[in-house]
Amino acid sequence: MRMKPSPLVSVQFNKYESYYVSFLEHLRWRVSDVCVTEEYPFKDSKFIQGILSCKYKHSGIAHPINEDEIVPMLASLNEIKSNLENLVEEIEKSMLKSIFLCHASTDKPKVREIANQLTLKGSKVWLDEAEILVGDSILGKIEDGINNSDYLGIILSPDSVKSIWVKKEVEAALTQEINGKAVKVIPILLVDCDIPIFLKPKKYADFRTKESCEQSIQDLVKRLRV
Repeated sequence: MRMKPSPLVSVQFNKYESYYVSFLEHLRWRVSDVCVTEEYPFKDSKFIQGILSCKYKHSGIAHPINEDEIVPMLASLNEIKSNLENLVEEIEKSMLKSIFLCHASTDKPKVREIANQLTLKGSKVWLDEAEILVGDSILGKIEDGINNSDYLGIILSPDSVKSIWVKKEVEAALTQEINGKAVKVIPILLVDCDIPIFLKPKKYADFRTKESCEQSIQDLVKRLRV
């Protein structure tokens, strides 16, 4: 004869169940229209719909439990787990490629704005202030950043075209572009300046005016999808 779990097990189950109910409510909020807006390519994912349609209420058990009470929560957990795993895979496939933003320190405020917008669109943006920690080798981290990023966005301004650091970073990326025979360097014009001769043949993203910024973000997103 199988014994029912003790009241202590019932108390623990109630705790786990309460936690799961709270977790599920928060998860459904995180994938709702409040957080997942139209700009995300996975907004209409069937896996999001699967999460939103998954509902579970606390059973309110106040007596020793048995298998009949546990099975429904396990089934709900497995359903959520499957939808989440598939949704993560779908999100990863929809993400933009990564970009290293090479810039002069004086241009940092505007560069942060570009980085934030690209991050929201799904790109992994390499920005020195976020990646280089106290004690790190600056040269080593920059080299890693360039090598591990799909693209190098060169921020063009009067200060950046004079920067030795910027020149070295661009040279390294252009070498990779030539050897790989694929686009690596993306010019991003922030302020009118003398564009380096080796970048003049390239089409640039124009951030000189507020009117051109939105279109240029779209242009960058289109490139980062390739």
